[in-house]
Amino acid sequence: RDVRTASVVAIIVGCMVGHPLGGQGAVPRYDARSLNGATFLEQVHTDVTTQSRSAERRRMVVRTAQFGVVARGDTLVVTADTLDLRETADGVEQAIDVDAVIGGRWKLLLGGRGDATVLTQPFVPGEIGDVSDVAIAMADFFPPAPAILAAGKEGSEPPERAWRRMADSAGLARYHWSQQRHRDSSYVAADSMPVQASVDTKEDGDVAWDVARGPVAWSRRIATTATSRFAGRTNRAVIDQRIVVRRMR
Repeated sequence: RDVRTASVVAIIVGCMVGHPLGGQGAVPRYDARSLNGATFLEQVHTDVTTQSRSAERRRMVVRTAQFGVVARGDTLVVTADTLDLRETADGVEQAIDVDAVIGGRWKLLLGGRGDATVLTQPFVPGEIGDVSDVAIAMADFFPPAPAILAAGKEGSEPPERAWRRMADSAGLARYHWSQQRHRDSSYVAADSMPVQASVDTKEDGDVAWDVARGPVAWSRRIATTATSRFAGRTNRAVIDQRIVVRRMR
């Protein structure tokens, strides 16, 4: 979600309502009102390794951002209060000028289970978007709301997401989730060459839920392998992304 994985593939291929503890029938759900006035600090670290025949290239991107949230009815308005973006490619690190994005706003509807519908997003210049697609930052920023589980229990829910309730700590309910996805596709490249592509994604995450405020801290690790095959050649991109978010207020 951070680096423009779509272009890589193309080229080479609630808050809780009720008490969250004890599993006493309360269904974990987001509530826009409980997010009103919240501030979140996010750090995204992405490693991208591309392989084509004997050639291999690695890029590393680190994005640090602070987002402010205001609820307007059922709609959330999210503002990029601060943003820092750094890229290391071929051993050379550079800081990306992100002034054009600071202050940018997203409007979204957040479903009770954490699914987001982005209504508007800020314009992101190409020189920033080519490093990190900040425009889609809110598409899956919020973690999924956990399944109802008693402490130490496991369960699953569509789409093939497994949950485990870990030991509560400091008044917070803690959960772990994991999910795997596979997608095959085929398309015709600009030179009329047929391309077969596949994308495999494995995701693991942890989230801590507060009784009144919902998710206050979470982390994700998303490992994606995108493979394309054409004209007897196989190209591959391996994307390893680590995301850490905590609610500041």
